[in-house]
Amino acid sequence: MLSVEGVGKRFGDLWVFRSISFELSAGDALIVLGRNGSGKSTLLKVIAGLASPSEGKVNLPDGDSRRTLGLSALDIHLYHNLTVKEHFALAAELRGVEPDWPILEQVGLQSRFNQLVGELSSGTKARLKIAIATAAKPQVLLLDEPGVSLDEAGREAVRQICEIQRTRGCLIVATNDPLERSLGTLELDLAS
Repeated sequence: MLSVEGVGKRFGDLWVFRSISFELSAGDALIVLGRNGSGKSTLLKVIAGLASPSEGKVNLPDGDSRRTLGLSALDIHLYHNLTVKEHFALAAELRGVEPDWPILEQVGLQSRFNQLVGELSSGTKARLKIAIATAAKPQVLLLDEPGVSLDEAGREAVRQICEIQRTRGCLIVATNDPLERSLGTLELDLAS
């Protein structure tokens, strides 16, 4: 389903990581570990196609990557002048899918449909990013530090989303959080 073959990334003369290889199939959940600055977020961006690898290659499942891959990351920017409903609908349209409104309810945003994104707390914005990432029911879901600003209910929603994801594809979570580490079936430590 997803294969990463000898991937490395450098910035100038500094290699962040090298020779990363793995294959994931439906049902797999890879937890990417490592200290701050070890390249966890960068690896997810390379897999998502938002950064080019300096070496190696990433093979995604066949099909339109807008539909087969979802990414939720801390540094993804949201449009603050749109409502939650408008933002979610726009994201679905850009990915070529119909809005899957129940996902917003699953992440606890049902009462926020008409609120401007710019008025949301950081935790509520994190919930919206996760909803957007899962809207197309991707075969590959990438979550970068998903629980950083979430409360207990938000973390439970992430856990449930991860379980659902493993029934339709694979999951990669970049984290140092012990609770999020329990979401995985496999681990990759970039510090080693």
